[in-house]
Amino acid sequence: MKTTIKKLLVSAVMTAGLVAGTSSADTIRLSTTVSDSSNWVKAANKFKELVEARSEGEHKVEVYANGTLVSGNDRVELEMAQAGAVDIIMKSTPWLSQLNPDFIVVSMPWIFPDTDAAMAVMDGPVGDKLSAKLESQGIRALAWGSGSFFQLYTNPGPIETVDDIAGVKIRTPGLELYLNSWSSIGSVPVAMSFAEVFSALQAGAIDGGISPIPLIYSSRFYEVSKNISMVNFSFEAIGMLASNVFWARLSDDDKALVAQAAKDAMIHQREVAASEETELARVMEASGVSIHTPSEEALAGFKAKVAPVYAEFKEKVGAELVSEVEAQVKALSH
Repeated sequence: MKTTIKKLLVSAVMTAGLVAGTSSADTIRLSTTVSDSSNWVKAANKFKELVEARSEGEHKVEVYANGTLVSGNDRVELEMAQAGAVDIIMKSTPWLSQLNPDFIVVSMPWIFPDTDAAMAVMDGPVGDKLSAKLESQGIRALAWGSGSFFQLYTNPGPIETVDDIAGVKIRTPGLELYLNSWSSIGSVPVAMSFAEVFSALQAGAIDGGISPIPLIYSSRFYEVSKNISMVNFSFEAIGMLASNVFWARLSDDDKALVAQAAKDAMIHQREVAASEETELARVMEASGVSIHTPSEEALAGFKAKVAPVYAEFKEKVGAELVSEVEAQVKALSH
């Protein structure tokens, strides 16, 4: 596996070098592995627009979506950023937890009541602490956006109570937190490559999974899984991250310009993500998908099942950090 990644990295760096060779020294290369229809890329394009306008054309931004610079490989993309072969990348907090386990705090089940609370935490002291953890990894967090909450999509359904999901095979990201949580709820969690999910749904190898609404739509899972339960299980934030190598070559004025453009671009991304939540749910309903919001009582049944896993991971992540997030969320509700 390491040899394969190394080969991909060499190939990707060579590709980036060829691209850079046709650009000016003031070109900023931004790479992401997500689809060019994603709200992540809308943020990247907004960043491009802002940097080029505010620098009066001194800086150009080239956006590479769909993993075109990195053969679709997230690990290669990170290593390119660390090496300075690409200037800016975008990554979700579940993925970043592979670099530093503190990022799992963002994914804790039902730790956030809504997106506003999650973003307030990421914009505050906790977000600053998490951002600081990345600098030793060769990257710098410029700004955070919303990846939305993970919802439950299934073939059987609707899933109205925790009893309805007993024995249902659902795909989750491979994080131990997710696998343990959905096992405790009573389902049969399955970790598999995201690229395999649609065909697995069609073949009946899995009965559903967890993903944010925009991803359920853009990946067409709703064409097979006709039930969605709005459980708001776990949140993910999206980081716009700069290579330390790139950052070091910027003047102080350019650092300020790039940082502010990133913040403004990710605020735009949050607005787009929020509008997509409503609009895409409506589109899926119109195509025959049943979207159900469990009652507070029903959700309490899910949360009760997950409570031991939450307690376990609170200790693993660090009780102090998790308690800090809990306290900030509580303060926001008053």
